Amino acid sequence: MNKSYALVWNQAQGCWNVASEGARRRGKSGGARRVIAAAVALLGLGALAPAHALPTGNVIVSGTGNVATYNNGQAMSINQSSDKLIINWNGFSVGAKERVTFNQPDSNSIALNRVISANASNIQGQIDANGRVFLVNPNGMVFGQTAQVNVGGLVASTQDITNADFNSGTYRFAGGAGASIINAGRITAAPGGSVALLGTTVNNTGFIQAQMGRVALGAGNDFTVSFDASNLLNLKVNDGLVGSLVQNGGLLKADGGQVLMTARAAGSLQQAVVNNTGMIEAKTLRGNAGKITLDGGSAGVVRVAGNLNASAMAGPGNGGTIETRGADVQVQLGTQVNTQANNGQTGTWKLSGMDVNVGQSAGSGEITAYSDTLSRNLGTTNIELASTVGNLLVNAPIEWSSGNKLTLTSAGDVNVNGALSATGVNASLAMTAGDAKDINLNNKVTLSGAGNGLALNYGRSLNLNNGAVVTLSGTGASFRSNGFSYNVIQNLAQLQGINDNLGGYYVLGNKISGGSMKSIGGDYGTFYGTFDGLGNTLSNLKVTSTGPLSGLFSASSGSISNLGLATLTVNATSGNAGAAALGGLVGQNSGTISNVNATGVCLSSNSGRAHSMGGLVGKNLIDGSIDRASVSASNLSGSNLTQSIGGLVGENAGSVTRSRSDAKIGGYMQRTAMGGVGGLVGLNAGPNAYIADSSSRGTVGTSNGGLNVGGLVGYNNGGVIERVFSAGDTGSSSNAVIGGLVGLNDSGGRIADASTSGRVDGSGAAAIGGLVGQNRNGSLINVKTSGLVRDTSGIDVGGLAGSNEGGTIFGAEATGAVIGGANNRVGGLVGSNYSGTIQSSVARGKTSGGSNSHTGGLVGYNGGNLLAVEASGEVYANTNSFVGGLVGTNVASNGAAIVSGVASGNVKGESRSVVGGLVGQNHGAVSASSASGTVSGGNYVTMGGLIGLNQGEVNYSTASGKVDFVSSYGQSYGGLVGVNFGLMQGNRVSGNAALLPQAGINYGTIIQ
Repeated sequence: MNKSYALVWNQAQGCWNVASEGARRRGKSGGARRVIAAAVALLGLGALAPAHALPTGNVIVSGTGNVATYNNGQAMSINQSSDKLIINWNGFSVGAKERVTFNQPDSNSIALNRVISANASNIQGQIDANGRVFLVNPNGMVFGQTAQVNVGGLVASTQDITNADFNSGTYRFAGGAGASIINAGRITAAPGGSVALLGTTVNNTGFIQAQMGRVALGAGNDFTVSFDASNLLNLKVNDGLVGSLVQNGGLLKADGGQVLMTARAAGSLQQAVVNNTGMIEAKTLRGNAGKITLDGGSAGVVRVAGNLNASAMAGPGNGGTIETRGADVQVQLGTQVNTQANNGQTGTWKLSGMDVNVGQSAGSGEITAYSDTLSRNLGTTNIELASTVGNLLVNAPIEWSSGNKLTLTSAGDVNVNGALSATGVNASLAMTAGDAKDINLNNKVTLSGAGNGLALNYGRSLNLNNGAVVTLSGTGASFRSNGFSYNVIQNLAQLQGINDNLGGYYVLGNKISGGSMKSIGGDYGTFYGTFDGLGNTLSNLKVTSTGPLSGLFSASSGSISNLGLATLTVNATSGNAGAAALGGLVGQNSGTISNVNATGVCLSSNSGRAHSMGGLVGKNLIDGSIDRASVSASNLSGSNLTQSIGGLVGENAGSVTRSRSDAKIGGYMQRTAMGGVGGLVGLNAGPNAYIADSSSRGTVGTSNGGLNVGGLVGYNNGGVIERVFSAGDTGSSSNAVIGGLVGLNDSGGRIADASTSGRVDGSGAAAIGGLVGQNRNGSLINVKTSGLVRDTSGIDVGGLAGSNEGGTIFGAEATGAVIGGANNRVGGLVGSNYSGTIQSSVARGKTSGGSNSHTGGLVGYNGGNLLAVEASGEVYANTNSFVGGLVGTNVASNGAAIVSGVASGNVKGESRSVVGGLVGQNHGAVSASSASGTVSGGNYVTMGGLIGLNQGEVNYSTASGKVDFVSSYGQSYGGLVGVNFGLMQGNRVSGNAALLPQAGINYGTIIQ
């Protein structure tokens, strides 16, 4: 059905609007002329010809024809007899009641009309042509409100074209200064014809139509026009100008054809502007789909408003395509886009810019399009959003109920921060990230209609963050990713059905709750496919296994990701002999696990097999990788057959990264030298065993002793642990090795950039420390502890490490209190240091030892190197102890020495103790060190400002603290040393200590 339109002046907006033919008009023709005249002045056009003036001063320079004037000078006929005709005019204007007619050989004939004077063209009357007309005027042109142009085709340009190019069919318009073109009238091309307006700025508030043809508005400095085999116009803007602008506030109509608005700037730093506030129609006609393009180029701004219609509602055929593209695309809130089809497929609105940002309001930053605008238009068109350089961000929710498709494509990352929801039948969503880029889903994505489809393609990874969930709940839902089709699992039977194809591709389309099943993979099968939970949760499931490996998956060498587990019970029932592994998700993993979170896991082993147990994975083999996984709100309890147990993993020989555990670990364990109990991992063993960027906050403790127990890892045997922390409490009983982070760090194991804050308690531990129980031939680098460490019946007790055997400690700090008991070796940093090196480290907490103990502010018993170390906490020990502000006892061991040690805390030992501001008793070498704390003691103590008892060598060191002696206590005391049997050389005493003899008793050598 044909429609008629009228141009109506909008007084409020100050522009021409398109309305139906019957709409009420306002204003007079004189007012309309004044508006056009004002627009002409603003756009910089040259002088206009008089209101009533036909074209003047014609000279035919190529081709054959003649010009005749009739009807009392109000009409002109241009009679063309050659296929091409070139006429130079002194002026080319048409008054309101005047008419110019081109009589041409046929519809393919072209007449080039060039204005060579300084006069702009003012078209207020009528132009008719059965062929094509080119009008070139470097001074600009106006088609007024009363203008009526009916031609086979029209090209109006303010850039010139050479005669040679025209005659050869090379239609390049360039070389002029460039001016503007304004149309407020009606320009109509014959069916299949084209209309092109080309200038520095082009402004349409009128009506332009080219049914089955093309309408092009171009702003720039250099244009090429060509015609295809169907004689349809194609336009290319070769170069731009500063301030290039093309805008439409009227109606552009090319049903069955194409509409193009394009502008180019002069250089990448200058912005061209394409602005539509009117109506553009390119509806499907006779089965031919239309196309609308708003193109700002690589540096242009495209402002989209009004109504864009490429629908196919009037007859058979598909909807067309609408493209809005530029460096910066701005879609206004009320924009209407329609590509629907009654008897065909809906078309697509393609929106692309350097960066794309979907927001909810103007306060959302640089907005490409509003979420409400996209939600509304998804009811009438498919939409494709594309960023050509940067990231694509969806920062507000988009919802639609139609069966249309939303496509998000980015040269960078795709970041979905607002929820996406489609309820329509056959609705679909596709996302594509660039090479080595990610899709980041930070909010929920829901496709709930029947036949819905989701496609995700990414160069690097798919990340579901902030609890994001993808729901594909409709009947017949589909999923594709990076070229592979997946089976969508929506119920328990389909989940169990993975057994039928352990190498398949699967996604979990929605949450599944309740029911019982057997381990996927059965007794000896291994899953080697891909399973993506899409953030959905399996809850209240009971899983039974009769094989050696038990979990939701008995074994996996494939990929499992983006899955939630809640209140999951796994029961292993096999009574056969041999090793076994038990985990909430996987019994034994040699594949990849990422972004899997489990809560309320219950593991039960009713078998006769020795086993490893983990809240998520029983054993993670050398090829296994676990990333962004967690276990919380779970109680894991071992048995007499449990060899290793961890909140996340029982045994790890592969990698665990960006993972965490908040589980309570307890029960009994099988005593084995290679076993371990850890808040995150029980045993981390092997050269490829790696844990990084992970943590534990749960409580770790066992009911039987002799185990390796750690807040994060029970036993680290040659593995690497870095950028980790533990905040839960840790404890165990007799003969255990207990650490706030790692129980035993052995065989070259490396721990770096780690910290703990939980309390560490033991009862007769072999070694207990705030970070590690025992560091044996391993390294601790840039580590810190702050929690209380206590074991009143243990052997080696340290704020950081219970014992350091042949290991290296560098950049360590312990700030928590350390409490030992009788016969302990107690240190604010390390209880015992055997052949190890401690460098650039400090202890700041209070250190307390019992009777017969070796207690030091840094090290209780030292037989290694202490280099550039410091202790500042208070040090105390009970009777018959060796007590030092830095070291309780320092022994000679393969040339080991204390160099640049500093002690500033107060030191006290009860009766018969040996007390020193720096070292209690020294059998080794000390140099360049100092002590400044107060030294005091009970009856019969031996005490010195620097050394209590020296049987070694002390050089170039200083004592400045007070030696608080009591004359009646039978004490031996000196400002420097209490009793000396060794060599003391170049040492100094200052402060209160200088008031005393340097040595209380001297049997050795003191050299000033």
